[in-house]
Amino acid sequence: MPRLNRKILLESEISILPKRQKKWTIRAAAVFPGTYKAGMSNLGFLTLFEKMHDFHQFFPQRFFSDFGPYSLEENEPLSSFSLIAASISYELDYIKFIKMLREGGIKISNEEREDGRLLIIGGAAVTINPYPMSYIADAIFIGEGIEYIEKILTVIAENPPGITPKIEILKNLSNVSGVWVPLLSDSPPKRAISKARIPPSSKIVSSFSSFPNMVLVQIQRGCPYGCPFCATPYNFNPFFNYDIDSILDQLMMWGEMPKRVGLVGSAISDHPQIADIFDKLSNSEVYTSSLRADKLSPELLEKICASKQKTLTFAPETGSERLKKIIKKFIYPENIVEVAEKTAAKEIKLYYIIGMPDEKINDVKDTIREIKIISKALRKKRVKVSINPFVPKRGTPWESFPMETHESLIEKFKIISDNLRNIDNLKLDINYNRRLRVQWLLSCGGQDISRILIESRTISELAAKARKLGWDV
Repeated sequence: MPRLNRKILLESEISILPKRQKKWTIRAAAVFPGTYKAGMSNLGFLTLFEKMHDFHQFFPQRFFSDFGPYSLEENEPLSSFSLIAASISYELDYIKFIKMLREGGIKISNEEREDGRLLIIGGAAVTINPYPMSYIADAIFIGEGIEYIEKILTVIAENPPGITPKIEILKNLSNVSGVWVPLLSDSPPKRAISKARIPPSSKIVSSFSSFPNMVLVQIQRGCPYGCPFCATPYNFNPFFNYDIDSILDQLMMWGEMPKRVGLVGSAISDHPQIADIFDKLSNSEVYTSSLRADKLSPELLEKICASKQKTLTFAPETGSERLKKIIKKFIYPENIVEVAEKTAAKEIKLYYIIGMPDEKINDVKDTIREIKIISKALRKKRVKVSINPFVPKRGTPWESFPMETHESLIEKFKIISDNLRNIDNLKLDINYNRRLRVQWLLSCGGQDISRILIESRTISELAAKARKLGWDV
């Protein structure tokens, strides 16, 4: 996305959020330390910003890394906000967040911030591993759920930062399920598990988000499968499907059914009412998270074929039969081709992982063969293949496995690139460079990583310090 000014972005948005209150006492910064494009497609961040509007005490504004330490709405500096609430989904965004703080003149260490300002962090990354933020954040929310966001914001609304002593606010926040206050406790609490039955959904859409002018609605939490590399079933379960009526209620908040709808979930085809959901959205363009081609019923396949979905996404992860058995994910080329051929989708997205524990060169060659089979069978469609390295995640069965060495991954990615070039309908994205190894450090490291995060101004500097601690980054 070309660099756009605030006026263009704000004018591109359609919002059903209430107007900001005139009588407010707390300047509230909702921070997404990534691009505007990504942030406006992130339901966690959008829910945080939405809930801030429920409190007359808050004057909320958004911050994105595109604009540094200045707000989107009013171009005001982050340093003028007494509440900074960040939603961080991706570990490497810690670096961007710290950069925003540093450029805004805000002290990074929670021990050194004595200005009364409150810095609280939530999101998938800190739920998986809160330790890298333990010497930075005043409070860390571990878990998910609209009800907990409301409780946290209620505490802050009733105890304004800068007016109420910070220690009192932190003591009150520590009583909310899932909130860790590192200055008061060395150990994080148990994850907060949402019992809310209202699905998160977009209340703002933008022409410049990753999913332009699309209303996103989450139709399920967690995942019913147990892929050993994935954090979702181990950090966000129990698995739960939102009821169709609650999903449709969220969509109808726009006054009529939106023209473009994105269904968000880890196992879309496992929702017991998914066919009925497609029926209710028959006049909309419907897009879904990745589908398990091995789990599509004939009825659901018929609904997908009748939909206006232009892109289908699948995550086979590997073409190796041996590794398919290990991860218990049996998605084969014929499954994908059958679905793709019956739909009007012009583009097929495939996601694979390289570097799983005990992966051999022959396993990589099997993945290459699988991709060739699919692209050849679907030569009239665009096939986009995204290949990513295995990155261990805290809390998963594979968290103790090291990331494969840089040299070995480079060798495997070269084999893939050499064998998949010059295929007309295939676009290959290999998402790997040495810096990505820092993601492993941040997803599995302990509190010592928080100290070197504070000291480091770049990913390279952080990696150099981590190598001295024995990490192969």
